[in-house]
Amino acid sequence: MASADLKENLICSICLDVCTDPIVLSCGHNFCWACIPNVLDTQEGSGISTCPDCRADIQEYPALERGHSLCDRTDILCAYCIHSPVPAVIACLHCKAYLCENHLGVHNKSEEHVLPEPNVLCCKKKIVMNNSLGDATCVSVACSLSEEHEAPQGEKLNKASEERGKKLRNVLAKLSAKREETEERVQSLQERRREVQEKAAIVTERVAGLFTDTRAQLDDLEKRVLSNISRQEEQISLSFSDLIRQLEIKKDELCRKMSLIEELCNMTDPMTIFQGWKSVKDDFAETERGRNKDTELNAIKGLDEGLISVTLHTALSSIVTCVKRGFYVQQAPDIVLNENTASNDICLSDDLKSATGSAINQNRPNTAERFQYTQVVSSRSFSSGHYYWELETCETGHWRVGVSYPSIARKGYHSVIGYNTKSWGLCRYFNLYFVIHDRKVIPVLQKPLCQRLGIYLDYDAGHLCFYELCHPIRHLHTFTATFIEPLHLALSVYAGWVRISS
Repeated sequence: MASADLKENLICSICLDVCTDPIVLSCGHNFCWACIPNVLDTQEGSGISTCPDCRADIQEYPALERGHSLCDRTDILCAYCIHSPVPAVIACLHCKAYLCENHLGVHNKSEEHVLPEPNVLCCKKKIVMNNSLGDATCVSVACSLSEEHEAPQGEKLNKASEERGKKLRNVLAKLSAKREETEERVQSLQERRREVQEKAAIVTERVAGLFTDTRAQLDDLEKRVLSNISRQEEQISLSFSDLIRQLEIKKDELCRKMSLIEELCNMTDPMTIFQGWKSVKDDFAETERGRNKDTELNAIKGLDEGLISVTLHTALSSIVTCVKRGFYVQQAPDIVLNENTASNDICLSDDLKSATGSAINQNRPNTAERFQYTQVVSSRSFSSGHYYWELETCETGHWRVGVSYPSIARKGYHSVIGYNTKSWGLCRYFNLYFVIHDRKVIPVLQKPLCQRLGIYLDYDAGHLCFYELCHPIRHLHTFTATFIEPLHLALSVYAGWVRISS
């Protein structure tokens, strides 16, 4: 109730807003300096002037004088000091509540209320007021309305406003620059996303076409192989049918001869038996000679599985070659390790495909190519194109695999794979994977699941990828670099073994 009464004291009932240059009539009501004269002028013709609020008579036209400012008045009390009234020093511009110095700080904590900051004094009335403009000789709202400050104060206000405007423009410029930078990053990401989408569409089309062609080739191969099997089966079946037919004829002839012999056995005439015996004897001899012919007929060749196997192997190899060619993957032919580079604590297999860590000194000659630490590189290098290798490793162990430039150091700790700028490697330390380059070690989240690895090199694009060939195949890491020298396959085995798959 007190707050409502206080608000009414400084509300002009004519414009319904806080009084501007308040005028106090004899009845005590406040009105704006610009509002009340218009009302009194309209009443002048009747000879009676009344207050627009209480209708109290004003016997004569009053001399309009500006009322006292808030800092001079003691009848305006703080809305929150109910038990012990305290004069207000300022009014909230949001809720129109009047506040003393004690309640000013609490009320000012709300962001929506516009109030002076504490501990700043009006230069005339020494009351708390707003210092948001940074002027040391600040003016309270009430004092500014009463025009008790001199004109230069406005000049200071303008100067402070200009300075604050410059700061705001600087902030705006910085925000604008950050916005432009953010927009550029968004555009860059969108462009990158479009590139990935376009690349994915191209690769999808290539893969789909590759599978379509592969299926067509496999379908054709299936038809050819099945036709070959069917043709062989038909030829063999005809051979058997011919043989069966011949044997059926022979069987009938044997039955006829058996009947003739039975008849001879039942005869009693010696001459007839003698003549019949001679005929039977000749036929029997002919039958015995025919056994060689039966042997030839029985030597019918079975299904030629060798021909089918060769056909499948040749055709499937051709299809696989086409698949590799479709994605430009060149499997390095017969890649072997260079024994001249092998350190003395690494043992190589006879075919130079395997490397095993060894505690026995191999006593190899000391040459400029030979590594000091347990390490070896391939004889062949690669300076363009796409290549793929497969490696087999021991179930547990400590080794590194990767690629290196031929100019890699041969001695010192910085000659180890990954501990320089001239090599890139994947390391397995017992049950953990790491990737290493330029002495930066990055753990791989996936733990080892199998003993087969795939290494894919795209020299021109600068990609070196490591895969674990389990089911499904897992991507371990991809290095991206600009290769400036030929690359050798590099192996380093501390414990266990690593083998290049054929």
